[in-house]
Amino acid sequence: MSLAVLDELRAIGVDVVPFGDNLVIRPASKVPPELKERLKVAKAEVLAALARPTVAIQPAQCCHCEGKGECDCPACTLRRTEKPVPCLMCHPQERQAWLAATRPEGCWHCGGEGVCGCISCARGKVCRICGGSGKASGWIQ
Repeated sequence: MSLAVLDELRAIGVDVVPFGDNLVIRPASKVPPELKERLKVAKAEVLAALARPTVAIQPAQCCHCEGKGECDCPACTLRRTEKPVPCLMCHPQERQAWLAATRPEGCWHCGGEGVCGCISCARGKVCRICGGSGKASGWIQ
């Protein structure tokens, strides 16, 4: 049942993303009330289906890193280093460990200052990303 609900949602152009013990549906305005109710009933099954680990591409067949298992492209390194890092396509678990180990301490938007000069933060006001703390937020960085 959960896969049928997911297929229906995807067919109408709706993304379903697990967020802790909840599901985020985007755009929610596209989902008819009847389908929302069916999704609520199947929530546990949908969360379980979405939580299944993805199967990584075999390194020898990876076109992204050409079978090396490491890559120095901006998508893999997030511009945190010039050195090759585990490829996001064929070594997703290793890349997640690398991401956690290299997570910046300071806010990416204001550089840890807590004050930003961009238009969005009203030029010289409190950074809207970190709320002025200068620290990296838990889920966006």
